[in-house]
Amino acid sequence: MSDTPMQVLTRPFAIEPVTGIMLPDGIFDNAIYSLQIACHYTNQSSSPLANVELYFESVGDPGIVPIAHTFFFSSIPAGASVLVTWNADFQHATPGKRLVSFVAKADGFTSRRSIKQIFVSQTRYNSATNTYTCAVEEGTLTVSKLKAIVQAPTWGREPSRGKTDCLCVPKGGPWIPTGVTLDWAPNPSFSGTHGDLPFSDPWWKILALIVAIIAAIVAIVAAATGHGTASGGASGTFDETNPSVHCCSPSLGGDAADGIAGAASAVAVAALAVACSDAADPFWRGQEKTSPAAGELTTGERVVAEWSLPDPPNAGKPYTTDVKWTYTRFTTGNTYTYSVSETQTNIHVSDGVEIDTPSAVHAFSPLWVKAKFQKTGSDLFRGPEVYAFSLFRAPEGLFFVVPLTDDGLGFDTSANDGTYAGSLDLERAYRLLLKENQSVYGVWRVFVFAQDVNLTQPGTPPEIAAQHIGGFFVASAISITFDPSLPCPLKAQASITVF
Repeated sequence: MSDTPMQVLTRPFAIEPVTGIMLPDGIFDNAIYSLQIACHYTNQSSSPLANVELYFESVGDPGIVPIAHTFFFSSIPAGASVLVTWNADFQHATPGKRLVSFVAKADGFTSRRSIKQIFVSQTRYNSATNTYTCAVEEGTLTVSKLKAIVQAPTWGREPSRGKTDCLCVPKGGPWIPTGVTLDWAPNPSFSGTHGDLPFSDPWWKILALIVAIIAAIVAIVAAATGHGTASGGASGTFDETNPSVHCCSPSLGGDAADGIAGAASAVAVAALAVACSDAADPFWRGQEKTSPAAGELTTGERVVAEWSLPDPPNAGKPYTTDVKWTYTRFTTGNTYTYSVSETQTNIHVSDGVEIDTPSAVHAFSPLWVKAKFQKTGSDLFRGPEVYAFSLFRAPEGLFFVVPLTDDGLGFDTSANDGTYAGSLDLERAYRLLLKENQSVYGVWRVFVFAQDVNLTQPGTPPEIAAQHIGGFFVASAISITFDPSLPCPLKAQASITVF
């Protein structure tokens, strides 16, 4: 018999289970102990596969402890990519690139192994110096002098009970970075113009983005799951700038409040990555303009950047940042500098979301949602191009998180057609509602989110791979505004009446 024609084609990515969001570029960070190892497993054949088993076999770091689980699929359509996740403990993970092994087995075929790399970093906060460090094998990035626009005092205040389509989250709000100092200590010092990229893949700015999102959500994770679930040395302070952020998000009666807070944070801190450009970040560009003399070794590098945002940094929108940065190279023989003033534009964009739900269902029939995420132009995101999920809000406030997939299974009628579908089993939801003394009957509201996925193929040259970054929200039910006089910018994207 031949091998099962199913493989993991791209790098597995990290999902933080409390907030439900993908971490920047899918990189795992051991500041958050419990993470999900997620991947898209693809049927590469031209025929459906029957009775498929998928399981996590091993990881090349004894400090990473996954929880064993086997996924069973009665059928997987031809060409379909199914999303599977495994919970794992990363508390003692070693920073660097680590191999992970997955196994697929379908009827009529022998088992087939997929071996991929995951990227692991280590973020810590030093309260004495108010600095963060993010360590990887290639060196350590120190992040200091963070400047940010912080949430307004009105963030988190509950509006009147009549406004059920537009409610504010009872959790801490997001902060939008507007300036930072980044110091890179390469390991080892290097000769020539360019040093090694982190993981030989993303730009240095992604480590800064990891620091920003870890700083934003570690308190959310710790509050939701208790002490001992995230590093206590990963949350600090920053300098506040104006204006304040005014946001709206759905009111949450359960743990999904953490999901809204996490998504809001990820949308907001992406401004840092936009300011530093996807095409080539300030470190790479500064290196190109400051070639050291023969025989000199680069021992350290620094980027000092500040930017302003004419418009709020909303997901999927081509917002701009007016940025000024200075790069400094420290060598064994000299110091070199290069400065830039420019405008950068968010390229992780979409042309909107089209959502379909039933208008009403009988009690204990499934609630379902279908979403199409429009790229700029006429095409759609398809299959494994995005990681998408929906929040279903029960009539009295409890929220349920449901993954959305384009795999031809369940309520998704065809794989890779650009329609992402998911459903909520109301019978199971009812048990949780009973515990909260809430009713299943009434109007349920639907909110949809999507993050793009890094689809770079293994073996791509580092300077090319670095230009492809995943984890940016291209669709979000959360809007951010700098103007407190505007009405609440969030409305439920769909509603379903349960009777």
